[in-house]
Amino acid sequence: MMRYLFLLPALALTMDIPTKEIAPGVKMPVVSIGTGGQERSDAQEIVENWLSLGGRGIDGGYAYGNQGAVKAAIASSGVKREDLFITTKIPGCSSAQKNLDANLKSLGVDYVDLVLIHFPSGDCVSAWKTMEEFQKSGKTKAIGVSNFKKSNLQQILKAATVKPAINQIEHNVLEQNGDTATFSEQNGIIVEAYSPLGRSGQSGDIPGNAVIKAVAASHSVSTYQVALKWILQHDRVLTFQSSSKAHQQSDADIFGFTLTDEEMSKLDQLGQSVLV
Repeated sequence: MMRYLFLLPALALTMDIPTKEIAPGVKMPVVSIGTGGQERSDAQEIVENWLSLGGRGIDGGYAYGNQGAVKAAIASSGVKREDLFITTKIPGCSSAQKNLDANLKSLGVDYVDLVLIHFPSGDCVSAWKTMEEFQKSGKTKAIGVSNFKKSNLQQILKAATVKPAINQIEHNVLEQNGDTATFSEQNGIIVEAYSPLGRSGQSGDIPGNAVIKAVAASHSVSTYQVALKWILQHDRVLTFQSSSKAHQQSDADIFGFTLTDEEMSKLDQLGQSVLV
């Protein structure tokens, strides 16, 4: 397994983010920084902070309306394009080719590493064929989907010559979306979690949960670090968001401890549906 290894400033630990192969020869950092959500207007600051800490995975989307800011952050960082892993999304399944081309233009790049269909709206079988051609052209290294449930995935899989590499779904230790996660993985599709720490209190109280707090205390880490580690130990990847450089650094510092099998089992049972 390759690793991105960077030294952080004084008082900081080493940011050491492993990669996971999501498609043949395509290795993605298991932790990326997100640019959507409530802090989308802070995209340039978010990306600049992340890149300065050594992070290299960036999760964006055309519908966020801020890819110009992401472009500016990348330019100011001085990081080479080939050292980044850029994920973007087309809004849905309509006008797929137009949106794919617009994505590259707004980011100012010749290719992206991963492009997803953001939502299963419109003719997604036709859109998937367009995605496959986009990958063949070399304009993206891998293709996938986001917010696709079992029925949506079944339609794609029946017609696909290239299966989705990723299904990016809302997924955290308290709101596990277990049925979709399980079906995805049964079909060789890697789950990427968004909102892994909840969404403005909508996905449960991770820092206030007694089980998570106990696990965190046993490892001398934060409840947020436990929540993120739980996802990675299920062999998944994730994208989280924070405009705070300190919070980015702290949350991504999850590679110095390992949850026990007993702890993982207790955490599994917190969700609405238990993972199998």
